[in-house]
Amino acid sequence: LTHLSEVIRNNLPQLLSYKDMKALLERQDPEYRKLADEICTSHISYPGLQAVLKLLLAERVSIRNLHLIIEAIAEIAPHVRRTEQIVEHVRIRMAQQICGDLSEGGVLKVLRLGNRWDLAFHQSLKRDAKGEVREFDIDPRQLEEFGQDATKAIRKHLEAGERFVLVTAPDARPYVRMIIERLFTTLPVLSHVEIAKGVEIKVLGTIS
Repeated sequence: LTHLSEVIRNNLPQLLSYKDMKALLERQDPEYRKLADEICTSHISYPGLQAVLKLLLAERVSIRNLHLIIEAIAEIAPHVRRTEQIVEHVRIRMAQQICGDLSEGGVLKVLRLGNRWDLAFHQSLKRDAKGEVREFDIDPRQLEEFGQDATKAIRKHLEAGERFVLVTAPDARPYVRMIIERLFTTLPVLSHVEIAKGVEIKVLGTIS
């Protein structure tokens, strides 16, 4: 049963059909159904909304607070075009839920990126004239070295039976997560701004 639950969780993004999404929207209060219709008509479309929900599910973020997700999308969708940018804003708005789901006894255990790797990822982000990230370009040798450093630090705490998250800078978070996912599929990667106010933090260590 545990294995079956894990399989279902790993495949939730694929299981969320367009029909399922529409059914979830129909269960919302009228004002949120109207808001969803407005943003999907004017900004991101219903398939775009489905894509946002799938990306959240891909990182095991529950979409049970769909009204909050709709509100967050309404805030950011008029100002950005990329689905990934919308998702990052939604995650910030969902910080309380995300931290609550990942905490144990009210304590969120974190593993941090050290200054060296924070700087390396920052320098690998290529920006346009508006300052928005358009490309991630890290040296393959650095990438391999980061993978080795991360694996060593993460495995140490996993083998100790600890449940924790990896924390990094907001702009780098999607790219750090993309790399970590290949090494540790289910390890959550949060940005500093996704740590909700009032959450007690216990730092386990640093990837350096």
